[in-house]
Amino acid sequence: MIADVTSSPENADRLGEVIQQFAEVCRTEPGCVDYDVFRSVEQPERFVSIETYADAEAFAAHRDSAHFQEIGAAELLPLITSRDVRTFTGSESVAPKR
Repeated sequence: MIADVTSSPENADRLGEVIQQFAEVCRTEPGCVDYDVFRSVEQPERFVSIETYADAEAFAAHRDSAHFQEIGAAELLPLITSRDVRTFTGSESVAPKR
């Protein structure tokens, strides 16, 4: 999953703190393979997170977790002014056949 989120300029640093906290907790989930967060150099209020989960069940468990509600919904969402979230499958499912 790739999430591209933006806050107002005055909330940018707080969003950065909360999104890093959220990423740290998510990395402890059994099905989380990787969770990286990037901050835009040109737009410091913009963050992109790239999350990789072992499978669809692991991603569903992530969305059902307590920390998803406590941090993601309760703390992150109020700071976000725009977001674009996209979900992808592994590259093996789109590799060209030989």
